[in-house]
Amino acid sequence: MVAVSLMQRPATYLVTSVSLRATSNFDPTPYRPTLYRRATFTDSPESCSVPSLRFFMPTAASLMAESPKLDPWDVASSAYATKTEHVTRPGAEALISWLDDLSPLSHANAFALDNGPGTGVVTASLRSRFPHLPIVAADLSPGMLEHIEKKQLPQVQCKVVDANDLHPIATDTFTHSLSTFMIQFSSDPRIALQEMYRVTTPNGTLGLCMWGEIAAAAPWVETARLFDPDYVYPHTWTPDWGDQHTLPRYVADAGFKDVKLRTVRARWDFPSPEEVFQFYFESKNPEFIRGYQPWWDRGMEGTMRPIFEKIVRERYGGGKEFDAEAFLIVATK
Repeated sequence: MVAVSLMQRPATYLVTSVSLRATSNFDPTPYRPTLYRRATFTDSPESCSVPSLRFFMPTAASLMAESPKLDPWDVASSAYATKTEHVTRPGAEALISWLDDLSPLSHANAFALDNGPGTGVVTASLRSRFPHLPIVAADLSPGMLEHIEKKQLPQVQCKVVDANDLHPIATDTFTHSLSTFMIQFSSDPRIALQEMYRVTTPNGTLGLCMWGEIAAAAPWVETARLFDPDYVYPHTWTPDWGDQHTLPRYVADAGFKDVKLRTVRARWDFPSPEEVFQFYFESKNPEFIRGYQPWWDRGMEGTMRPIFEKIVRERYGGGKEFDAEAFLIVATK
């Protein structure tokens, strides 16, 4: 099946043909571009100079329906929306404010990319704060994007695309390219940054937010080390992608200039210990599953989960004393 989507900018549409195929074994790149070109319209899509192409906007829901096996982030999307958004929002809001100070998002020609938006914390904030800003929310997970589509935000287009292969999107497209808490989880963060450089306009602005640590993992590490003193948390990223000293160099290596970094501390204030348990064990977050699933597979859940809960209650204020470190990074092309 071939789906053609339209990315609108004044007088120009980006025409993208994406080949859809069934996924298996969590293939990280299930939707590869087979064709892209620019087509200029005089008045409407019907007057396109490429009449042989049938214009049709695929939704995340339609892609979900066609894929028999879901990506892990699709599985996590519903729980992510209810149990994770509140911990990513403070960093995202701080990044948007800093980026807007450097390069106003209210400018008439501004065009924003939310790369790896998840369920739409940044997208919704941008829409609320800058009502006339056109936004593209691009994510590999149709399940995540479906949550954004349901919000029916004006001037927001959702695109299923791999952060490491944004080629359905034309070079030099966005004045502002943002990504919060995604780059370090991508299969190759260096390529993801290079792709963001490619799609950003000359003199355009990059904004990133990355974890330096995962606060909710701390009580799990304490729990696991009661059984294995040498236990190391199996992060999905290498340590240097959570290091404030190496991150600016990686951004510069991708081609960006004037790289600046700020460290922020965010308190994950859970209302109760039960909220922490739900966040860690029931959010279906692939990052957390990597931590506890190998133990659960060995039949340890009944033994370890009560210990985890006891540690949260006694050492982390019942969920109100989680401090997370995050890095905000801005740069220009």
